[in-house]
Amino acid sequence: MKKTDLRVVRTQKLIKEALLKLIDKKGFDAITIQDIADEAFINRATFYLHYQDKYDLLDQISNTYLKELMDVMNISFHLKNGEVNVKRFKITLNRVFTNINENREFYRVMLGPNGIPDFTGKVEKFLFEKFKGSFSTIVGDFSKLALPADFILHFISSAYIGVLKWWLYADDHYSPDYMAEHLANIITKGPMNALGHKINFNEDNSLE
Repeated sequence: MKKTDLRVVRTQKLIKEALLKLIDKKGFDAITIQDIADEAFINRATFYLHYQDKYDLLDQISNTYLKELMDVMNISFHLKNGEVNVKRFKITLNRVFTNINENREFYRVMLGPNGIPDFTGKVEKFLFEKFKGSFSTIVGDFSKLALPADFILHFISSAYIGVLKWWLYADDHYSPDYMAEHLANIITKGPMNALGHKINFNEDNSLE
């Protein structure tokens, strides 16, 4: 039984690797089951033993990686009683970037030029729901927040996606430590403050 299980795991790994390679090469829409079978060195019948079609394969792969990512994103770890523990926040971000780095090829392909157009939206939705669930536990009634909850949650989700895309394709491969350190500073201090600029909230009458 153990030998059979290992064989199944190996076959599924080959199929997943084949799909990612083919998406990167020519895009998901152009891929056929035969393409996947040929790339994975299996026959079509073997493919159908594990997946209904290429859409089922894509969903299973995407959901597995995203669930793993969401599991390491423990927002309540660094937020408590309305305060952000910056040290813990950096630890959380480090875990997130480490997970993405370990699965870098998957995210690079899926968010790349031949990737899945809806995948960015799917990741953002996962992030939004993660933040929403954690925030509701922490802050309670959203109506008491200084800003609409959706405003804040969409901003944070979009910021994560934008930084993630840049990091995956940056010429310099910055470490998870580097990304966690600087993203935490930007989020907690604001972009201008993180760059070293002082923030003046007083009205400048000279502009009139």
